[in-house]
Amino acid sequence: MMKTRHKLSALAVAMLLGGATAFAQYCTPVYTTGTSDNDRIDGVVLGDISNTASGGEITDIGYSDYTDLSTDLSNGATYTLSVTNGPSWSTTITAWIDFNQDEVFDTDEVLGNLSLSAAATGDITFTVPVTALAGETRMRVRGVYPSGLGTPLDPCSSQTYGEAEDYTVNLSGPLENNLTVTGIPAPASGADLGTVNVTVSIWNSGANDASGFTISYNVDGGLITSEVYGGTLAAGESVDFTFGDDFTFSDYGCYDFLAWIDWADDSFDGDDSYSKTVCNAGPVTGTGAWYVNSNTTGEPWGSTSNTDAMDAVFGAGGWSMEHYETADPFVLFSSENCFVFLEGSDAHANELETFLDANMTTIESWVSGGGRLLLNAAPNEGDGMSFGFDGTSLIYSYFTGTGEAADPGHPIFAGPFTPVGTAWTGSSFGHARIEGSDLNNLIVDQAAPSNVVLAEKYYGAGVVLFGGMTTNNFHTPATEAANLRANIISYLSCAGGDVCEAVTGLSGDPGTTTATLSWDDMGATKYRFAFGKVGDPGTFQAGQVFTTFVTFSGLTPGATYTARVARDCYPDGWSATSEITWTQSLRLGQVEQEVLLYPNPSNGQFRLQLNGYENSDLNIMIANTMGQVVYNTNINVNSAIMVQDINLSDAAAGTYIVRLTNGTETSVQTLVIE
Repeated sequence: MMKTRHKLSALAVAMLLGGATAFAQYCTPVYTTGTSDNDRIDGVVLGDISNTASGGEITDIGYSDYTDLSTDLSNGATYTLSVTNGPSWSTTITAWIDFNQDEVFDTDEVLGNLSLSAAATGDITFTVPVTALAGETRMRVRGVYPSGLGTPLDPCSSQTYGEAEDYTVNLSGPLENNLTVTGIPAPASGADLGTVNVTVSIWNSGANDASGFTISYNVDGGLITSEVYGGTLAAGESVDFTFGDDFTFSDYGCYDFLAWIDWADDSFDGDDSYSKTVCNAGPVTGTGAWYVNSNTTGEPWGSTSNTDAMDAVFGAGGWSMEHYETADPFVLFSSENCFVFLEGSDAHANELETFLDANMTTIESWVSGGGRLLLNAAPNEGDGMSFGFDGTSLIYSYFTGTGEAADPGHPIFAGPFTPVGTAWTGSSFGHARIEGSDLNNLIVDQAAPSNVVLAEKYYGAGVVLFGGMTTNNFHTPATEAANLRANIISYLSCAGGDVCEAVTGLSGDPGTTTATLSWDDMGATKYRFAFGKVGDPGTFQAGQVFTTFVTFSGLTPGATYTARVARDCYPDGWSATSEITWTQSLRLGQVEQEVLLYPNPSNGQFRLQLNGYENSDLNIMIANTMGQVVYNTNINVNSAIMVQDINLSDAAAGTYIVRLTNGTETSVQTLVIE
């Protein structure tokens, strides 16, 4: 049942302007109708707080101050907050605790969100951050009619129906000794990863310095690799720890990395580990094309616009269809398929978001291997979503009346389906806008061009188009709009090697920090390329050129790079890719980096030979397997080959870890003293 909305009185407007602004104090949320029509929170239970059947608001603006009710919470512990809705209307609920005690309810202080029907009770489970400040602070529980609103709610803004309630919680404060594993920045998913570094991010979230702890990881539950942290991690500081032994991806597919720390003094083990899935994608070689939406409803708005466009590009029966609820992501995003259209418009948005959240690593890996993705959603539900790919977001709701070409020279506006035009009016053209980095804006809101409705991003060896467009049955002129949708799909469509001959004569001319890649003139108007450092997907970049060569700069001497090139076979698509790998030259006099220990085993007197570390400052640290440091010094390496004599004849027999760090890279060797 919907409610009739009423105009605001002058008194209510005055209250709105003054009631939701905070100056060095918690804001007081305002409602114009509040709980007078039974839109209320009827129960809040957390620890010693049990405020049930509480009825209407305490004030006359929909706000209830229950800060005289309090409970104790411990940092690092997990709790359940129960909220009961009023008896008459559905409600959206958000709860916060001001963990940093700055009198602002930030988005990272949200405990959770609920959508409750009348008289229903819901639970929010949350964990108190180990770094939350000690002492009394405030918890806010806010309800706004109806259920299903975008969350989190604003803790301060004006609303019509509902209630907000404030309580007091007493936090125990940060733990004395606590290490937190916050991430695994390397390796990252990509194509042809090969042998890569493994890096784990660790944060000392406790009050005391930490030393003598062990960092470990394994892959798919297999062999454990462990190293002792050689030094002290100060309270509040973070470090990215790179293992001395690299990991080699032997096959294509996805791998589950688990990293953890072991420290005898650690007070809380709930944050001692971190898991991450890393996918090693092979190059996309197939030409399969898929269209995916939800099976909860028919096509968005009941329109066949998308399937008509797929038929126009691939021919009836030349493409496949799947649904988010039944699709196997490893079939969709395999090397056999080159184009995937993920549609989340109308009532398909929540299902798309769930699918993306579960499979983004796989999707990104597939694109980086050469896949081409159309990711579009003009929602009629939800609150927007992450589109992945380094922080790209779909912002909903944002309604575009007329879409206009931002880059009229882009191929989607040229054909093969014509006429296309450069502006299209809809009832709306879009329901959302796109935000992100390194985007090539293709279509924008004509009335507000800073708002993007369609954008392109090269990612590894592939490309993604992100859209917030409605289906083209809403757009006019109708013919131009239908051709635009077909051109978007055609631009991303893939062609096998039989469409036209692949690039031949691919060769590289590497220097030390530059390389020129060239190939035979195939008569194409343009060529697409992707290149990057082998084993480091973060270095990959892609682009298009209208020549038969491209020069790369800023490369690392001695590093190995790979590149792929495809030719434009207009109007039939793109050729298969041709690939080349090369190694950059070393600088004159440069020696390949190497660390040698000899003799090893030894009696404690040995030599450390450093090759290729000239003009750098190194820390040399040697520790036993218990983490006890027996040698620690800093040296300046001023020659291409340098020898350091080390005497540990007083050290006990056993195995020792020799760690060399130059600030950005770490090398680890094993030393045996007999």
